[in-house]
Amino acid sequence: MAEPEQTAVYDIEYRVDDDDAWYSVSVALSADKETLSIAFEGLAERQSISAGDFETVAEVDEMFFRKFRPVSKQLQDYECHRVIKGMTVCAALSFGSDDLRFYDAVVEEVEHKKHSFADGEEECLCSFMLCWLHGPMSGSMALGKIAGICAIQTAALNDPRITTFSNLTKERIRNACSECKYGGPSSCKEHINHSSDQKSASKRKLQDSEVESFNQKERKELDLGVHIDPDEDMGGSDSVNSGGCYFLLIDNLEKDLSTSAISQFILGNTLASPRAYLFPRKPYLASRAGAIASDSKENIRKIHDFLVHSEHLIVSASGRPWVVHDEVLDSSCGEILGGLLSRSQDQFQWPSLKQELKVVYSGTEAYNTAKQLRDLFVDFLHHEQLLYERLVLKETEILKSSQTGQAITSTYVCYSVIYIF
Repeated sequence: MAEPEQTAVYDIEYRVDDDDAWYSVSVALSADKETLSIAFEGLAERQSISAGDFETVAEVDEMFFRKFRPVSKQLQDYECHRVIKGMTVCAALSFGSDDLRFYDAVVEEVEHKKHSFADGEEECLCSFMLCWLHGPMSGSMALGKIAGICAIQTAALNDPRITTFSNLTKERIRNACSECKYGGPSSCKEHINHSSDQKSASKRKLQDSEVESFNQKERKELDLGVHIDPDEDMGGSDSVNSGGCYFLLIDNLEKDLSTSAISQFILGNTLASPRAYLFPRKPYLASRAGAIASDSKENIRKIHDFLVHSEHLIVSASGRPWVVHDEVLDSSCGEILGGLLSRSQDQFQWPSLKQELKVVYSGTEAYNTAKQLRDLFVDFLHHEQLLYERLVLKETEILKSSQTGQAITSTYVCYSVIYIF
């Protein structure tokens, strides 16, 4: 089994199951690429992830989208102005002396105070009201100081060891399942478990005298469709029109944006598990539309509230702002949407800088520019809608005069729902 080198750089954050906290780690890939070894900064204990620990491709995606990211940056006293209401940060939660653990939180309020310059050193005296997003205090409020707040890095994690392990593990699962195609899930599970000499009897848990572990919560299985694999039927009306599915429509996406980039960004900012879809692009547009789906109404509402928040906008690396439909659609719209969804043929990869998405906050120049661009695109959609209505009216007149009528008109009306914002 590979072990991280002694001179390893702890430039990755890993979310541990035991206490649900983020830790700075270094990773190493075994020679046979079957095991990913994780070393924790300042702790003697290590964990390992085996390819045999996963039974489905979705489990692999869920693990690496939700549990790994670039290490968050500790903010200094003079950087307190960067902490803005509505942003998500990684903050310290105290469990006693010398026991700090880090969890994601939303900044609910900011109280600015004049800084102290005692002994020539700047000290921030501002206070930040935080709402914890996960961990043992999830949903509760706490007052934080700049010393315990870190900025979550928006740049995509691009670690070749993690990417290699993920891709090879998913390829192994697909191959195993194809060999036992007619044996059913239990047969496939058995085949996968026996195909790896590196199958772990159990995962090592983080235990250290300096860190008091919480009882591990029962891990809920998530239907995380963050990647649509060629071998899986994730596109088309069958998967979209399943019962209890909810949708958000998004427009003005970059034409080369991937579903993986969309899902990773939303998951990282909301902790809600999304499925992302892309619609075929109109030839005359430089952007495209898409949809975000979830089987959970609570999750889709959480995603909706994040995307339409009045204090920020979502933009691409080039500055193109998302235009979000304000209405949550249910599965009754699945038949209409299903025929428009494109299947991603991408293999799992951390999104490139070209696909990077970020949040820009109210009061900044980037936000003002994005708002102008968003309003311009919304105006275009409204003009397009008016032209469409005129087209329908003229077509109706022609069809009525020729006695061939309403069927085509109703089809156009259904399609128009995609572009009403």
